[in-house]
Amino acid sequence: MWRLPLLLAQSEDLWDDAAHSQYMQKRTLGQIKKALQELSRKGWIKSNRTHNTGIGKTLEDRLGITENNIALPDFGVMELKSQRAGTSSMMTLFTKKPEGITNIEILKRFGYPDPEFPQHKILHQTITSGKKNSRGFRCKIDEKQGKLLILQNRTVLGYYELNFLRLKAAEKIGNGLILVFANCKKEKGHEYFHYTEAWLLKDIDPKRFLALSKYDIRLGIYRTGKNAGKPHDHGSAFRLTRLSEKTFPLLFKTHKRIL
Repeated sequence: MWRLPLLLAQSEDLWDDAAHSQYMQKRTLGQIKKALQELSRKGWIKSNRTHNTGIGKTLEDRLGITENNIALPDFGVMELKSQRAGTSSMMTLFTKKPEGITNIEILKRFGYPDPEFPQHKILHQTITSGKKNSRGFRCKIDEKQGKLLILQNRTVLGYYELNFLRLKAAEKIGNGLILVFANCKKEKGHEYFHYTEAWLLKDIDPKRFLALSKYDIRLGIYRTGKNAGKPHDHGSAFRLTRLSEKTFPLLFKTHKRIL
């Protein structure tokens, strides 16, 4: 298991940027709840975008939010996130390449031919809770060096500074978020959303975070469009598995269902 000195060091000046807060949308929790309830009552809503980010963009547009953060007087700055209900996809916290090695080097050493475009190598690897996966990839915290090491069997490939991870975790989720779930359907080539459930989540429990998180390496190929068949570096990301009602209390000290 990963242990967690790496999460959460609260940065005192994380949200002290006056220029940022000047434009921050200030809402009360009651206003957010009412807006979400009204949105849910509308039923199926056509997506404002044709790709995967449509669920979040449509939600922001319907709530009249021009950026992804909301200031709540009693809870501070909350990030707005959305998730398709019933999906096994993961919510990305942040993406950053490890230090000490490039993704091109990792792909060259450990990649395998793409089934559709065999002239190119791809590499899709997921590491859960620091355990070694089927290809020998794993993570390990080295407290003495202050690093999270990325290994393939016993070979260190790269690393992340723990201080960086502390700040990124606090920045992306440590202060809290509003997570909205939506049912989805497609009709005549268009996607529709019905926003049915929302939670206010705050004060992440560092002991549970990594038990529900995954580290992903995604080096693939564009499947469609003008770049079809060309390499696509999705980067290395820390992601959360889809949170269910049962896991909310395990991950956050404050958890309130608001829809």
